[in-house]
Amino acid sequence: MKKDLNIFVDPKTQTPLCLKINKAEGEEILQGKLYNKNKSYPIINGIPRFVPPSFYKNYQLKSNEEQTAKSFGDKWREKRNQHLGDVFQDQVSLKEQFMAMLGCNTATEFKNLLKNAKLTLNAGCGVAWSEYLFNYNKNTMRHCIDLSLAVETAYQRTKANKNMIVSQASIFELPYADQTFDIVYSNGVIHHTPDAEKAFMSLAKKVKTNGLIGIYIYNVKPLLRELADTEIRKTTTKMSYEECMTFSKQMTTLGKAFKQFKTPLNITEDIDILGMKKGKYDLQTFIYDHIIKCWYNPKWDETYADLVNQDWYNPYYASHHTKEEVLSWFKEAKIKNIKLLQPKGWEHSGHFISGRKQ
Repeated sequence: MKKDLNIFVDPKTQTPLCLKINKAEGEEILQGKLYNKNKSYPIINGIPRFVPPSFYKNYQLKSNEEQTAKSFGDKWREKRNQHLGDVFQDQVSLKEQFMAMLGCNTATEFKNLLKNAKLTLNAGCGVAWSEYLFNYNKNTMRHCIDLSLAVETAYQRTKANKNMIVSQASIFELPYADQTFDIVYSNGVIHHTPDAEKAFMSLAKKVKTNGLIGIYIYNVKPLLRELADTEIRKTTTKMSYEECMTFSKQMTTLGKAFKQFKTPLNITEDIDILGMKKGKYDLQTFIYDHIIKCWYNPKWDETYADLVNQDWYNPYYASHHTKEEVLSWFKEAKIKNIKLLQPKGWEHSGHFISGRKQ
């Protein structure tokens, strides 16, 4: 962690914090604490920890929030995800997602947006791939938080960059003052919290006036997909990470089997109750979108597909939301110039929504 720590405040009281350094290497603080007269937050392995010890020591799984955090901590420390963004296919897909989430129609617009920001926050950073892939301005301070031990991987991937600080914190108790950041973004995270709306409002408070907030959030799936997900997840959320990974690999194999059928599936009329539209479909894509989560894409390796399926089935918290519902949050938070961009192939997955704070 870098020595520029004036930005941090007590997440519960919003009061300033003092710094004590126990071990440092150059500008990097490896061990120490941030504290005031009432509370102390440790810095362990270069990462400030604004969460209870159970989240960074041994998960005791006393709460559903801990179960969700453990699931993602295990996921992001998988070898495949430690190298997310290292291959070209990763970079293309991740950039497409990020541009949509921040309301950018062109790569130039996207690059300029990040270059002109002074302070950004990645809320639920995972391995912080957006930081090491899109570090367009070394003077932009890029803050990343995650509830899970994904921060361990994120720190290793970003510690060489002087403009990046990774912390372990909850979206509901952020260690920053209100109206701090030029850009706040959360890619596929707030639906994995106990209350997605409350999580969004917490993030919106940290955005400066005229600053940008962008999110990607799960949408409500077609009827059969919702029913299947609900029933399957009653079992898979109770599994250990390893048990659910075995099931997720089976879902990848199933998706791969469906992908072998090359003759298009022809739906001759709309079936509104089931959310099905007439047209020709790839069989695996149709089943994935409308019936059951069995993600597979031959452009990606199977290990990545396993992790995509695991991401869906194992975390306890995974809420789904209508576009109208999410837009109402933006309006309540006084967000203007709202944009909804939908990358091709993501129509049944979720909403990419951004806007500027009034």
